[in-house]
Amino acid sequence: MQQRTKRSSAQFFLTFAFASLSASAQPYAYVANLQGGNVTVVNRATNLPTAYISLDAYVGAAALTPDGTTLYVALPSSHRVSIVSTATHTVIGSVGVGAYPMYIAITPNGAYAYVVNQQGNSVSVINTATKTLVATVPVGTSPGGLAITRDGSHVLVGNRYSNNISVISTATHSLTATWPALRGACGIAISPDGTLAYVANEYSNAVTVHSVLTGAILETISGFAYPNAIALNPTGTQLYVTNGNSRSLATVDTVLRKITATAPVGILPTSVAVSADGSTVYVTNSYSYSVSVVNALTNAVTTISRVGIYPMSVALSR
Repeated sequence: MQQRTKRSSAQFFLTFAFASLSASAQPYAYVANLQGGNVTVVNRATNLPTAYISLDAYVGAAALTPDGTTLYVALPSSHRVSIVSTATHTVIGSVGVGAYPMYIAITPNGAYAYVVNQQGNSVSVINTATKTLVATVPVGTSPGGLAITRDGSHVLVGNRYSNNISVISTATHSLTATWPALRGACGIAISPDGTLAYVANEYSNAVTVHSVLTGAILETISGFAYPNAIALNPTGTQLYVTNGNSRSLATVDTVLRKITATAPVGILPTSVAVSADGSTVYVTNSYSYSVSVVNALTNAVTTISRVGIYPMSVALSR
């Protein structure tokens, strides 16, 4: 009888250990919930929430470090950024920034986190090694989305109300140029070769294609409905744009520079992210409290319901 109990215990231990290893190997989606005060951790293999990280009354966008070990989360109501370990889902640091931080991007080498302060009209720079604020850079009015160039040399910030793009040097943490844009410039994506910047212009219902070298507008793509978030697939052949006013995700062929498909998503889509292999697109739907998972090949949509209250952004681990 005792021998049978020992064998069962050993079997249980091995099963538990294997399950834990399998879970840790799975890729995750980190969904920041604006009024939920938390980040929902979703297992992308099952599309099921596995954990909730409690943070603050309001939670803005979140961004992962390139190695996937750390999540930086904007906390607009407390004017801070929380730093979260993805291994333990616990807060390991906090940095005070500007007024109403909402969006975050991290340099390719993981050295700095750039934080858009929407009401402060500025960008805060956090040294990720020391977890300290090292600079504050003034930008345009009501800054929205941001992106870092592929070589990590510059940060591009879309300014909704001043209708332009601020260019920040990552070497000096200072403003080096201002590009023209259309009304409501916000979400930005950089082409894989680093030569082009795609900008979603909310109030113009258009996406502009800019030269990263000069900032000039090379082309304007129309046909959107309040485009607010934007992301490229890994090869740069497909651009995904959320339509805030039409509950849809538009797919743009970057060679033809026109919309080639749309997929239905939830109410008020606010962010979009593409898996590392380009097969799946994730969209947060603020007013539906959900995440749409879109098959990039077929445009078929799976919905992850009730992820949180007003999901604001999604960050994908590799």
